[in-house]
Amino acid sequence: MSRIYLIVNDPLVAGRMRSLIDGRPGWQAVGWAATLAQARSQLAAARPDLVLADLQLADGWASTLLAELSASARYGRPRSLVITLSLDDSQLLEALCSGADGYFLQGQSPQALVAAIEQTLAGGAEMAPAIARQVKAHFDSVPAGDDSGDPLRPTSGERLMLQWIADGFLPHEIARDLRITQREVARRVRGLYRKLQFDRRTAALSLKLA
Repeated sequence: MSRIYLIVNDPLVAGRMRSLIDGRPGWQAVGWAATLAQARSQLAAARPDLVLADLQLADGWASTLLAELSASARYGRPRSLVITLSLDDSQLLEALCSGADGYFLQGQSPQALVAAIEQTLAGGAEMAPAIARQVKAHFDSVPAGDDSGDPLRPTSGERLMLQWIADGFLPHEIARDLRITQREVARRVRGLYRKLQFDRRTAALSLKLA
């Protein structure tokens, strides 16, 4: 049973999402909060497998909580999916840097939300061209790795895939050209987010030590 916790501003939207989740075999909505403070008071007991959160809550940005979820075992280190109004929101990249496993663009269909949750639970993620360009700009500023080098740096193959995404190639096109499955493409995208998050944590540690 996959346990899903919601941090959503609007109670009506949260109610619809809970009904959608509870209606799926093998899924259970285990709680809802409208603020980060409420979520912090409930998450340790809820022990979800996935946190689905609005990018901005009444008392702050989701990225602050996501950093806590990824850094502390107190909450069980659930996966997380943020809900955004725009792919151009700078806070979306901040959330991905802070620990989010992926995002969902508000206004898409319930079926798209189900697919996004399934992909996140399976360890995959999607990346729109607008996001890929920002991630690529970050990695272009750090030394390239190779297949036998630092596992926390993008390989040449990952950088190529990132360029294709930035250029607008779709997952099935990338999968065809690399002769892998679309699920593997999603898994590699999630790996790029992890490396992005590692760079953020390393930078924060360097500032503390300076």
